[in-house]
Amino acid sequence: MQIHRRLLATSLIALWAATPALHAQPSFPTGPVTIVVPYGVGGGVDFFSRTVAVKMGEKLGQPVLVENKPGAGTAIAASDVARAKPDGQRVLIGDVSTFATNPTLYKKLIYDPAKDFTPVSLTGRMPYLLLVNPTVHPQKTLDEFLVAVRKAPPNSISYASAGPGGPGHLTSEMFVRAAGVQMVHVPYKGSGPALPDLLSGQIGVMFMDYGPARAHIASGKLRALAVASTKPIPELPNVPTMAASLPGFESWFWMGMVAPKGTPAPVVDKLRDAYAAALGDPATRQKLIEAGIEPLQSSGAEMDAFIRSEANRWGKVIKEAQIQLD
Repeated sequence: MQIHRRLLATSLIALWAATPALHAQPSFPTGPVTIVVPYGVGGGVDFFSRTVAVKMGEKLGQPVLVENKPGAGTAIAASDVARAKPDGQRVLIGDVSTFATNPTLYKKLIYDPAKDFTPVSLTGRMPYLLLVNPTVHPQKTLDEFLVAVRKAPPNSISYASAGPGGPGHLTSEMFVRAAGVQMVHVPYKGSGPALPDLLSGQIGVMFMDYGPARAHIASGKLRALAVASTKPIPELPNVPTMAASLPGFESWFWMGMVAPKGTPAPVVDKLRDAYAAALGDPATRQKLIEAGIEPLQSSGAEMDAFIRSEANRWGKVIKEAQIQLD
C-alpha cells in the first residue's frame, strides 16, 4: 500500500511539473499594457493608438498606455518591442515602413519583421492624396497637371516627402514612373516641417494622407487632385482616384499591431479581442473615420499574408528607384 502511495505521489509530481502553464502562467494582463508607437506625439499612428487605447483598456481591465519611440525609420520602436518579454504587456503599432519596406530599404536592420513578431491585427489605413499648392500649380485635374509636368523642363518641378524611403517618398517614386514624368525629390524630417513650405508655395507638390491636410483642403490653400485608393473616399467624394488616369495606381499608409515573437496564443487572442471591442465602440470608430482613417481588423494569418504581399510590391519600387538607406 505504501509503495502504491509513493508511486501515486511521484506520478502527480511529474504531471504537475510537465504542465507549467497550469500553475506558473499568470493571467494576462498583469498590469498596464503599453502600445509602443514609432513616431512622435501628434502623428497619425499616435492619434490612432491613443484613440483605441481607452476602450482596449476597458476590455482588458487594465490601462493601455501609449509610449512614443520615434527614429531610424520606425526601427527604434520595432527593435524595442522585438526584444520585449513575450507576455503581451508591450506591443507595437507599426506601419508599412516597419513591416514591408524597411527590409529592402536598409542594408542593415536591427530587427526582423518576419521573425521577431507575432501578428495581432491590421488596424487601419489611409489613402494618399496627391496635393498641390494651387498658386504654384493652378491645374484643377490630375490630367491637366500631368500635361503641365510633361511640358515643363526636366527636373524643374519638385515634390516634398516626409523623409527619404518613407511611404510618401515611395508613393511619389511610383507616381513619376507610372506617369512618365521627371520631378525632383525634396525630403523633409516629417510631414510637419514639410506642410508649411507646401502651404507657402516654397514647394508645390506632395503626397499626404487626409488627416493633416483636411483643414487646408477645406480652406482652399491646398488642392487634392486625386486619391490613391480604389474608389473616391467619403470625405472627398468629388476627388477622383489616381487609377482613373493611371490604371492600377494604389497607395495606402497602413498600420498593424504586433506582439513579440513567442507571445502565447491566448494572450494574442485577448489583445485582438480588446482591439475589436475598441472598434465596436461607435464613438471611437467615428473619431477615426473623421480623421480620414479606415479602421481595419484581421486575423494574424491575414496580416502576415498582407505584409508579404506589400513587401513584394514595394520592394520592386525601391529597387527600380535604386533607393538605399544606411
